[in-house]
Formats: sequence, structure tokens, C-alpha cells
Amino acid sequence: MANHYPRIPTVTATLQQLGERARGPIGSALPALTLYYAAQAISVLLLTVMSAQAGMPIGQVLGSFDGNWFMEIAEHGYRQDVVIDANGKPSEVSLAFFPLYPGVVGAFTAIGIPVLTSGIIVSLVAGGVAAWGLSVLGTEIADRRTGTMLVAVWAIAPGSVVLHMVYSEALFCALAVWTLVALHRRQWLTAGSLALLAGLTRSTAAALIAAVGVAALIAIVRRRDGWRPYAAALIAPLGLLGYLLYVAARSGRLDGWFWLQAEVWYLGFDGGAFTWEQLGNALTGEVPGWAVLVALIVLGTIVLLAWSYTVPLPPAVHVYATLMVVSALGTSQFWQSRPRFLLPAFTIVVPIAILLAKLPNRVLGILLPVGLLASAWFGGYLLTVGGMNP
Repeated sequence: MANHYPRIPTVTATLQQLGERARGPIGSALPALTLYYAAQAISVLLLTVMSAQAGMPIGQVLGSFDGNWFMEIAEHGYRQDVVIDANGKPSEVSLAFFPLYPGVVGAFTAIGIPVLTSGIIVSLVAGGVAAWGLSVLGTEIADRRTGTMLVAVWAIAPGSVVLHMVYSEALFCALAVWTLVALHRRQWLTAGSLALLAGLTRSTAAALIAAVGVAALIAIVRRRDGWRPYAAALIAPLGLLGYLLYVAARSGRLDGWFWLQAEVWYLGFDGGAFTWEQLGNALTGEVPGWAVLVALIVLGTIVLLAWSYTVPLPPAVHVYATLMVVSALGTSQFWQSRPRFLLPAFTIVVPIAILLAKLPNRVLGILLPVGLLASAWFGGYLLTVGGMNP
């Protein structure tokens, strides 16, 4: 006679089930993460070759320009005071750079890892977290293949060279995309907290804060989720406002951070006047080839932004993307950096991701590597041949 006692799972079976559940979210994003890190490896390899040809150590290139400032903060904090010269101009000072990224880098240096290595590790890990978030966002908006293609397009975007440099873009993109995922899932406190951290990473968190505010307002009008949307809207701007007030106290001016940007780096919002001027120069053909390429990227961005409005994305996503593009194209300097400034506007390529998801793998096997090599060459050219901040 058969026994009909209930089956009691063994400890091994229970652990296996828990392991499968834990691997589930990462496992679903594994194709996207594989594509992302493969793109980073190839891009770094090409940059290494180009650096060698230019007689520059690859480490020097990966930690150049903004990386020097971030490493200074990671090792020494904001030790520099604002010094005014005889003309009333402030000197270059690390206060212009937001604290979260160098703070995380500093945590690695505190356990004995060299600062350059720490910065690269943080960028690579943060980029993977961003890729994971993009995979999730694309999957929830459309399907899993679209999520994978969204990661692929972002990983080979023209400004993607900074994703393996000592720059804060990878960390900011990770925080931004997971904020949008949290908003889509109506996880209000998570969204507000991530936006707060983004505000400690880059000033462009203002676009993310606005997205949280719009999503919260919609929820409040529709009487959804009780007090949580209010809390998210209140929490989101605290990081950005807190750091701006810190710089104000250090500089002795309420507009201290904006003042430093304008007087030292000649950066500010000019409503697109500089961009319009550079587009005009590109049409005359009297500028270098790289400047023409940037002009084409800018024009393509405007088309992509308009195209993204044909896709039924959540309103918060449209708000975020629009403000990111406006911020990038309304900046008054650094034409060569426009692709980098546009890198966090990742949702504008959702229509392309949807289109690529419909193509067979044999076609993608040609398009994606070609795009990757073109992007990697562009970033490497700016750094090694042009000697410019990407």
C-alpha cells in the first residue's frame, strides 16, 4: 500500500529553490548584461590600441579630464577653498563636481585599492546596474527582446566611452533608470530615494526630480497610493538642493555652484544658442570632421526625441527624456561633449530598440558590431587624437 504522507522538501531542495528565485531577476537580464560588458571590453581594447598609437598610457586616458577632479575628491575630499583673483574671477575648484561618485570611489580607496582602479571599477559596476535597469524598463514597456536591444543601443551610443572612464555618467544613469522603473511600478519611496541620490551625482538630476514630481502629481490627482506620492515628491530634490546649499556656504554665494560653472568652465544654460551656432558652422563645412559628426548626432537626437513621443511611454519617462535633451542641447560650451551629455537620455532610443527587436539575429550581428566600433573609435579619437574632454 502506497503511503500518502505529504512530501517534505529537503534542505538541499529548499536552498536550490531560493537560489533560483534569487537568480531570476539577474538571469532574465543576462543577455543584456552580456552584450553590455562585451561592448565595454571591445571598446576598452580599441581605446588601448589608439592610446598606444598616440603614446599615451591607457590608465592616463581612462582617468583624464573630469576623472582627475573626481580622483582628487575621492582621495582628499573638498579641501580646496574658493579663491578669487584680482579680476574677481574664482579659480578652478573641485566644488563644481558632485560628491556621490567620488564618495563611492573613495570607499574603495579606503580599503587599499588604487584610486584610478577604484574609479574604473565603480563606473563598470554602475554601468552594469544601469544596463540591468534598462533591460527591466524595456521589458516592462514592451518585451524582453526590446529590453535587451535598449541596452545594446545605449551601450554603443556615441558618448559611451565614459562608461569605462572615471566619470559619473554610469552611476547617474543607473540611478536614473531605476528611478523610472520604480515610478512605473509605483514604488514611490524607492523612486524618491534614488532621485535624491541622483541629485548628489549630477546637476541634471533636475530632469529626474521633475519626472518624479509629474508622476506623483498624476497619482495624487487620481487619488492613488495615499501619502507615498507626496513623500516621493518631497524626498526627490533633497540631494540636489543639499549639495547646492553646501557649495553656497563654501563659496559665500547663494548661486555659488552656478557661479563657478559660469566663471570657471563657462558653462550655463543659453537656451540652445551655442548649439544653433555650432550646427550652422557644421553646415558651412569650415569645422573639423568630428564637429560635423557631433552636429549629426544632435540632429539625430532631435528626431529620436520626437519619435519617442509616438511610443506609449509613461508621462514621467517623456518628461525626463525631454528635459535631459533640453539640458544637453541648451548648454553653452563643450560641443564635443554633447554625446556624453545626451547619454542619460536613454529612453529616446526606445523606438530604435523596438525596431531592432524585430530584426533577425544575423542582421543584428552586423549592425551592432559596426555601431560599436564606430562609437568606440569616436570616443577614442576625441581622447587620444583630439586631446579633448569627451
